Amino acid sequence: MKTIVLISCLAAGVLAPAWAAPPYPIGERLMFNAEFIGFIPIGTVWMDITTGVYNNAPTVQFNGRCLGDFKFYVADVRVTSHIAVQSDQSVYHYIEQFGSERRARRLLFDWPNHQMHYVRLERDGQYRLRRTVPVTPDVLDVFSAAFWARRLVDPVVGTNIEIKVIETERVFHLRCTIVERRPFVVKGIGTFDAARLKFEALNLQPNEIFKGFLDLDKDIVVWIEATTRTPLYMSSKVPFGIFRPTVEVFLKEWHTVPGFEPRLYGTNAYYRH
Repeated sequence: MKTIVLISCLAAGVLAPAWAAPPYPIGERLMFNAEFIGFIPIGTVWMDITTGVYNNAPTVQFNGRCLGDFKFYVADVRVTSHIAVQSDQSVYHYIEQFGSERRARRLLFDWPNHQMHYVRLERDGQYRLRRTVPVTPDVLDVFSAAFWARRLVDPVVGTNIEIKVIETERVFHLRCTIVERRPFVVKGIGTFDAARLKFEALNLQPNEIFKGFLDLDKDIVVWIEATTRTPLYMSSKVPFGIFRPTVEVFLKEWHTVPGFEPRLYGTNAYYRH
């Protein structure tokens, strides 16, 4: 289920040519449904943007949750990231999984020393430092990177843009290309002016996989609403033994905020202010 959360957040993760960035849509809430091989419901994903505090400094806080019940396997994955208001840099990230398995990790950014500390929950229930990794100022945690970069994308076909993210202890250099723009139907909501994204990892070693997004340069399909760059639909093939069935994640509810409303061609009108 961690994969579903990361696929969802990836949909926003694109960096564009520089211009004045709009503010974050504080108060926006999104809900997605996840399906397995096209028709089997496997979970629900929620994401929202709010304000927060970290180390007594104001932040923009991004939250995600994925809840899935496979009968024989239950997962409740919760993700939070903080970006400093003053510097617009990642300062703290954690992801925790409850249910059939208990997992957790934290990333703590130490910008005065250009370091990131990777802390993991061990089997004895204690958090321990696993790595201290050097990072440059343009590196963001994988979840906040999605929301940070979403503000800046210019959804013009052919645009080729890049971003650096860290998931645990390795910095990945990603390239995103806008490959298509057309009306896109989201069942139950409406038809949007949308753009499709292609992602590539530029610094992978031979046979290496960017685990958070699986074979992102081969399998992942992402559609975003062109005006607000909000994710509408994502899909990726997931390893399952010798098979690679498709998991789809699609927008179900959209609680918008003023200034971040979508452009709809036709609708069943299930997005809210």
